[in-house]
Amino acid sequence: MSTTLSTQPTTPAVSRPPRDLRRTTRILAAVAIVLGPVLVTVLRAILPYWTNEDPATSIEKIAASPGAISAVNWISVISYPFLLAGALAVGYAARRRTPLLALVSSLVLFGGLGLASMVGGSDLVAEVMTRGGYDNAVTADVTLRYMEHPAGLFGLLGFVLGHIVGMILVGITAVRARLVPVWVGAAIIVAQPVHVIASVIVPNRALDVVAGWGLTAVGFAFIALAVLRMDDDEWDAPPAVSPR
Repeated sequence: MSTTLSTQPTTPAVSRPPRDLRRTTRILAAVAIVLGPVLVTVLRAILPYWTNEDPATSIEKIAASPGAISAVNWISVISYPFLLAGALAVGYAARRRTPLLALVSSLVLFGGLGLASMVGGSDLVAEVMTRGGYDNAVTADVTLRYMEHPAGLFGLLGFVLGHIVGMILVGITAVRARLVPVWVGAAIIVAQPVHVIASVIVPNRALDVVAGWGLTAVGFAFIALAVLRMDDDEWDAPPAVSPR
């Protein structure tokens, strides 16, 4: 007596497709890209002192404007994550058309902006000491020592060089990746050198707010708009469905 066993082909169970978040991530990336430069533009507009002034003069103005320096410090804290995320998001948006340039530009900009906290830290020290009743001369001496510390100098130089070179590379990348017109890329390229000129060489707050960080914000707004208009498949691959 024999027994015949029949086997039926089995189909592997397939898990439920994961949610497609590409549209959500594009929106979040666009917000980060534009919000960081906008916040810095506001910060530069309300800064109670100017970057070329000596420590004693700066501390006197900070002590006379506690509300302004408090707002500056809060804007600094809030803007850092958006600036860093925006630097990476720009590179991500451009990576398929200019992979190497997108990688280099986003990493240089990310590295430079990552050191911005070393520069902004002196404003927080100044606010804490002036609110604490310390003499202005003592506060000026402490903030100067902070900036002259080797780590402070490294942070300052790294921030200045990194974010200027990074912004120039981002402007080139955005044009090469066809995210923005040539004139927008040119605006991004020249904006941060103008910021340096308006901050130190020919001190001018209005020039910085309009043609420095303000122009950077406008250029990044165009990049953000390009990201919002981008097709999901161009932005990222769809989520994969794996068998159980």
